[in-house]
Amino acid sequence: MKSYIFIFMSFLLASCAHTFMRGTVAKKINSKKAVICLGSNEVKVGDIVIFQESVCSSSTTHNITMHENAELGGVSNQTGYGVEKCELTSLGFGTVSELLNDHYSMVETKGDFVFKESTQVEVKK
Repeated sequence: MKSYIFIFMSFLLASCAHTFMRGTVAKKINSKKAVICLGSNEVKVGDIVIFQESVCSSSTTHNITMHENAELGGVSNQTGYGVEKCELTSLGFGTVSELLNDHYSMVETKGDFVFKESTQVEVKK
């Protein structure tokens, strides 16, 4: 009976694993090269990674007066009258050129897009 429980728990825990390997740019070397937080356990030399950025916007949903706005907190996202919308957009692609250790690897791009430290990266499946 214990073996059945062990097998069941193994499948249950495996189903909770992340589908996409994601990390961030830890250090921007130049416009074409970066160290990313995905290491030898997540990527291999030659893997393609997608550089991504969160783009967020907000808008008001009601036409409230300045007096009502002041009474409710002054800022639309504090009043509950605003709508926040965020999307993950693709900036471009890079190729893993070197595995630095278990946690980090070097990625090279063609330099045809702008990225910065903390830009999200995801392994292309």
